[in-house]
Amino acid sequence: MQKTTKADFDVRFVEDLPDHDSIQPGTIMIVGGKDWAKWILFRCPCGCGDVLTLSLMKSYKPRWRLKVDKMNQVTLSPSVWKKDGCKSHFYVRKSKLSWVVFDW
Repeated sequence: MQKTTKADFDVRFVEDLPDHDSIQPGTIMIVGGKDWAKWILFRCPCGCGDVLTLSLMKSYKPRWRLKVDKMNQVTLSPSVWKKDGCKSHFYVRKSKLSWVVFDW
């Protein structure tokens, strides 16, 4: 029997950039469709409340790659590293959050 766990993120596809106030914690908003996604928006998982906006467009730098599997689980690469504010650094794989912890 396969073990199932609740995803850290729910996934929603939207056609237009959402208003930041409409983005709920734990929800990844993908602007566009599975075959033509342009942006990903979600609240920082650390709880600081900031909305992170990641580009999926090849013409933008930096940009991320998005994979959505048949279970509607999201994988982003590379990792997300917020350089200001809370400085969170994490991966999203199959809609699960994995923190990057530095041991200096």
